[in-house]
Amino acid sequence: MKANNEERELPKVLAISLSTWRKDSGIHTQTDLFKFWDVDKVAQIYTKSDLPNTPVCNQFFQISENAIIHSVLSRESVGRKVQNGDLADQKAVAAEQQLYAKAHKKKSWAMTVVREIVWKLGKWKTPALNQFIQKFDADVYFVPIYPVIYTAKIQQYILKKFPKPYVCYLADDNYSYMVCGKNPFAYIHRFFLRKVVKDLASNCDEMFTITKTEAKDTDKLFGTHSVVLTKGIDYSNLEYTLNIPNKPIKMVYTGNLLIGRASSLITISKALKNINQEMEIATLDIYSPTVLDDEVMNWLNSNGCHYRGAVPKDKVVEIQRNADIVVFVESLENEHRYAARLSFSTKLTDYFASGKCIFAIGDKDIAPIEYLRENDSAVIATDYSAVEGQLRMLVSSPEKIREYGKKAFDCGKRNHEESVIKKTFIETIKRASGRGNHEL
Repeated sequence: MKANNEERELPKVLAISLSTWRKDSGIHTQTDLFKFWDVDKVAQIYTKSDLPNTPVCNQFFQISENAIIHSVLSRESVGRKVQNGDLADQKAVAAEQQLYAKAHKKKSWAMTVVREIVWKLGKWKTPALNQFIQKFDADVYFVPIYPVIYTAKIQQYILKKFPKPYVCYLADDNYSYMVCGKNPFAYIHRFFLRKVVKDLASNCDEMFTITKTEAKDTDKLFGTHSVVLTKGIDYSNLEYTLNIPNKPIKMVYTGNLLIGRASSLITISKALKNINQEMEIATLDIYSPTVLDDEVMNWLNSNGCHYRGAVPKDKVVEIQRNADIVVFVESLENEHRYAARLSFSTKLTDYFASGKCIFAIGDKDIAPIEYLRENDSAVIATDYSAVEGQLRMLVSSPEKIREYGKKAFDCGKRNHEESVIKKTFIETIKRASGRGNHEL
């Protein structure tokens, strides 16, 4: 009865997101947060071609990028209410995924700017969208801040036309110029992105950030009082298991290879070439949906490395728990060095739950590496020249692998217990919803 009373007290939340919520997606931070909610008190507006498939919500409104492109040419209005579990137009989804893959593969900032222009010209401000918002009649909006302008423009439109309290969630550096490198299109895009990010962040009722580093930065910039919120781990049925490492040592990476991460994995491949010279001492299995050029893929399929392609979400936990070492990488190249400056990958919480030794590569000043170092929960290389030495130390010391597996497990239990995350999220949303309507 207590749980039912709690659900009745929860406010109605409208999430305005980039991606839809799918239980088979690798992106599940938001769905993990809302799995505590009454499904009838959550709705989502999103901007991808895929259709929702999730147990946390039943009401969705889609403004897809493919539809926006067609609307620029046809001048017809776009946006529609969609059903949970419906089958998407796979051709449209595939076309959109290819577009994103091409943009990411070469990191085309020019294409990013063109996309923003297309969205600006698209006809998405429609009676259908307005009716969906009015009919659901949220108590509070959930507004993640993304590194794109068009989603922010949709958020601003809704906040101004239908004022309600709102809570932002900032999980990356979507404001500073540090991630732009020397690309002029990156600076142009960031200049206009900063305007909408400042508008959203400065006027929100509550702000979630994903790390303490980002909280400090955000509060200084926007005058917020950030609440740190990461992905939670349900430790109620988890116990640390002391395993004897395999022969050869089994390393695993699960995740995308974007923003320079492939370069860090190539450095591991080069290190393994030397380590495995006389006999195969360690291997690295790479599970990723990202396919890059032939030169990169050759490195990821040699020296004991094996690119395994994409894997269903429900298999990832098993893969991680069968490993001896789980690999976390960010780029050390200048172009991407600060891409994760303020972020905290949900992959790390999965790694903590696995109870496996974490081997991490990343700049010493980015938030995830600072966090791992402060909690002594990983073996870390902050320079490519240190990768081989750190790996040699690990693969020759089974006791170190076990020691850091336990440290990682304990770090997760200490800092990411799901019940604490749930309490923080619910209390913050309820606090914001009680503040009444206001205009952006």
